[in-house]
Amino acid sequence: MFRTVKTAFLLSTIALTASCALLPDTSGPSRSERQEDFAKVKTQLAIEYMKVGEYRQSIAAINEAIKAKSNYDMAWLVRGVIHQQLKMNNEADQSFRRALSISPNSAEINNNYGWFLCDNMKQYSAAISYFDKALADPTYPQPHVATMNKGICKGRGGNIAGAAADLARAKALAPNFPTPTKEMARLKLMENQPHPARELMNQYQRQMDRLNADDLLLGWKISKALGDTQSAFEYESQLRQMFPASDELQEIDRTAATARPAVANPKMHVTPLNQPAKKAKK
Repeated sequence: MFRTVKTAFLLSTIALTASCALLPDTSGPSRSERQEDFAKVKTQLAIEYMKVGEYRQSIAAINEAIKAKSNYDMAWLVRGVIHQQLKMNNEADQSFRRALSISPNSAEINNNYGWFLCDNMKQYSAAISYFDKALADPTYPQPHVATMNKGICKGRGGNIAGAAADLARAKALAPNFPTPTKEMARLKLMENQPHPARELMNQYQRQMDRLNADDLLLGWKISKALGDTQSAFEYESQLRQMFPASDELQEIDRTAATARPAVANPKMHVTPLNQPAKKAKK
């Protein structure tokens, strides 16, 4: 959800006259330009490391980018996202705020900070204003993402009608973007409407090559709500096989543990059925 950073390549025109060839070459990049290019390369490298879960290398790369160019807003943004994924919330918040201090009107930064406030900090009302600020930028290439994030955040805050409207808007902005359909399914489940939730979830799955842990958990919840034990078992099995250390699988295990019947204390006296209880001695 953050902007991909591409390295800028400098092009120069070579004069073919003999007199120009004798002049010293002064067309090379300046020191500040080299530092900026280095920071962009390191920021992109940090993104690539983060995508494959190599967080130690990702943090090292983004710190090098910031050291080379301390006022590079995208480096601070990526640093915030890295710490957000690691649930290092204080560090993430500091990085996002530093990025905003450099580029307060950046749609990318406002959208990502809004999602951090919504997803990590559970500050649903505070997050909405950052999504709105991102959407105020008419040049933002991903308004459907910020609109969807806004809808998700409204749903988590209990505004189901507002959430549904935003998710429908996100779908209209990008019809081939599948995630709003899944979030619509989640809303239907929150409204205790598991049959429409399953229909929407099936639509979403047909658009996906591979389901992530959150997808599998939502499918499991919908199946459980419908009483479809076979589908629930299949979702859970995939989750155990593909994401054995995930928070989503832990949620299923906690739910199962809570649902187990309590075991009677073997030392507790239980009066047999159809037999009167013994009277207490005076």
